[in-house]
Amino acid sequence: MPRLPRVLVLPAAALLLLVSRPADAQTALPMGAPQNGTASGQTPAVYTFTAKTAGVLSVAVQGTDDLQLVLRDGDGQQVRDGVSDRDLYGSPGTELLSTTLTEAGTYKVSVELLGGGQSTFKIAASFLSFPAFERPADPDKRPSNATALEIGKTHEDTLDSDQGDAWDWFVFKVTEAGTLALITRVDGDDTDLMLEAYIDGDFSRPVDSSDQDQQGNAGNESVTIAVKAGQTVHVKVAGAFSSVKGAYRLQSSLIK
Repeated sequence: MPRLPRVLVLPAAALLLLVSRPADAQTALPMGAPQNGTASGQTPAVYTFTAKTAGVLSVAVQGTDDLQLVLRDGDGQQVRDGVSDRDLYGSPGTELLSTTLTEAGTYKVSVELLGGGQSTFKIAASFLSFPAFERPADPDKRPSNATALEIGKTHEDTLDSDQGDAWDWFVFKVTEAGTLALITRVDGDDTDLMLEAYIDGDFSRPVDSSDQDQQGNAGNESVTIAVKAGQTVHVKVAGAFSSVKGAYRLQSSLIK
């Protein structure tokens, strides 16, 4: 007699995983009525949103576990003022993130579970289109447009948040293993900086950062990171606050 086709029987745990898997990068940010979502300690729920103009994006989330909201641009870098872990009304799972988007583009909102396991939540968003909030274009605002620098050479640059230049991105190609030291220096004490370093295109969090105001100078910062030959190091020099204006020097050296 002919053989019957085999039927794959999944265990209950696997079926639950398929039904309640975390949202992926293709999930659109729900605008208006709240929708259900799922995140785990290892896999945040990620939603995408495309802004056609500058404006204000507001995202609300409510769950029973400790959650935070993170807003990133198309390159994966965190948007300024793009984190909410405020625990509204004393509830660790209730967050509201309201951020001004100064340019059109695609953005990603992550609902991150602070802790292990898996958690369900409700999420909703709204966007107020406001073209007047658009800021002048900044060519080195994103890692994808970072200025390439050579290790060992000093680079001089400026920041001016009033002109939309609140931070600069730089990239180094590492040719030898060692410890990469990066420092910023400013003349005077009116330019308050912070310094961040990222390796191999992972912009979720810096491998090292500095906002130490060394030697009592608000613009003097330094980071040191272990590197291998062939790695790419991105460096972000930013104002420590939303308003910044002034010149600085970025220096680098490789300690073998």
